[in-house]
Amino acid sequence: MKEKMYPFSVAKHAHDIEFYRNRLYCILTDMENGDKPMDKKRYNSLSNFYYNELQELYLAMFNSRDGKVVYLTGKQISLAKKIVTWASNKRYDIQIKNGNYKNLHYC
Repeated sequence: MKEKMYPFSVAKHAHDIEFYRNRLYCILTDMENGDKPMDKKRYNSLSNFYYNELQELYLAMFNSRDGKVVYLTGKQISLAKKIVTWASNKRYDIQIKNGNYKNLHYC
């Protein structure tokens, strides 16, 4: 039986996935370089997630035939939606921290 696939807008949200992926990469790199304290349990967990589920989602985005929409599995669409929400919240927090209240509607 074929797995059900769900549409995801690459054109609208690819930058959110990229933002999250880059953030995790920086956290892992900071621990490796000693810029942040090494927490082996957290490092292994994040690394496993980064190189498996997140990488799978990231590569799936490039399977879009038109560069606008890609079809994801249920697990992937769930992760993608969580990441989109995370990215929006991060941008919102940054705007508030910097006092840019007029830009909140862009988040």
